Amino acid sequence: MIMKIHRAYKFRLYPTKEQVVYIRKTFGCTRFVYNYCLDLKRKNKYLTKFDLMKELPKLKKEYPFLKEVDSSSLQNTITDLMVGFKKHEKGIGGYPKFKKKDEKEGFRTNFITSSYKGRVYENIKVNLVRRVIELPKLKCVKIRGYRNLDNINGRILNATISEVGTRFYVSVCVEEELEVSEPSNNQAVGIDIGVKNLVVTSNKEYYGNPKYLDKYERKIKRLQQELSRKAKASKNYIKCKKKLEEVYRKLKNARKKTVEKIVSNITRNHDIIIAENLQVKKMLVHNNNHKHLRKEITNATFSEIIRILKYKCLWLNKIFIQVSPYYPSSQICSKCGNRNEEMKDIRVRELKCSKCGLEIERDYNASINILNEGLRCYNN
Repeated sequence: MIMKIHRAYKFRLYPTKEQVVYIRKTFGCTRFVYNYCLDLKRKNKYLTKFDLMKELPKLKKEYPFLKEVDSSSLQNTITDLMVGFKKHEKGIGGYPKFKKKDEKEGFRTNFITSSYKGRVYENIKVNLVRRVIELPKLKCVKIRGYRNLDNINGRILNATISEVGTRFYVSVCVEEELEVSEPSNNQAVGIDIGVKNLVVTSNKEYYGNPKYLDKYERKIKRLQQELSRKAKASKNYIKCKKKLEEVYRKLKNARKKTVEKIVSNITRNHDIIIAENLQVKKMLVHNNNHKHLRKEITNATFSEIIRILKYKCLWLNKIFIQVSPYYPSSQICSKCGNRNEEMKDIRVRELKCSKCGLEIERDYNASINILNEGLRCYNN
């Protein structure tokens, strides 16, 4: 079976000094257009995306510096603004805020192709043999990443250029045709996601929590203190902020690498994967959860585990099931079904059933219950 998917290839960029100037100029222009359109939208909530797009020619006449950057990057920033408003209307995200300098800088440019006299022209080209990428206005920029690939298969949709700390990155979004194989063993597994162990499976596999935040916390705290003592927008302030962003980048990458290894192991060996439908936001604001526990929940990256599981299962033609968040998986005895209210206390790490006498580790017991509940929902 052939499935069309969207996959992103992220490369590190090595721009020249002139290219860095252009990239930062584009950051400023897209931020200016975003804030200008957000101001218009706040004054008149009935303005549509088309109405805001019509403002671009007027803006370019009034502010000629907008003509220097790629036009599709300005159009995309308006698209992103309208997506933010749609998410807010659906209750998914907050009301869009004005962008500030040096905060999540980035812009997106669309892939455009045309032909003239039998020759095909493309504004985005990736050459993994020469290790360069061709981008609108920037021309050729050196890249690094994906050493095992000789070329990218698929149709390029867009490219997103971003700055994280002291580094520049480009993420190329590609539409690919993926050949999906049929399930081989129909083996099911239940997984319990937690703080002590990131994942515990019903096959009694334990994936520990490396707690990367503990490794970087002292450095983050020290840099935050340094940053608070410096004059805002000064050169030393910007340098310190870049250092802090670099530490956060390392923390994020370490977490992501661990999660992807866990998910790959689970999806490789099972065709039916069952997990809890965790409501992480409610867990973070719950009054009974201590500040230390909320920090541990954030550090454990519950949402990232579920997000990667979902798309990996889709790409590999696996079945992914989520049981109700209100299902008391930790309280029920996996052998006889007796419910033990004492297990509401997360400090109790072992279930001792008063009915059948079973003694079992808390997370392992929960994973078996999640497996049984998921199969029951799947068969019904």
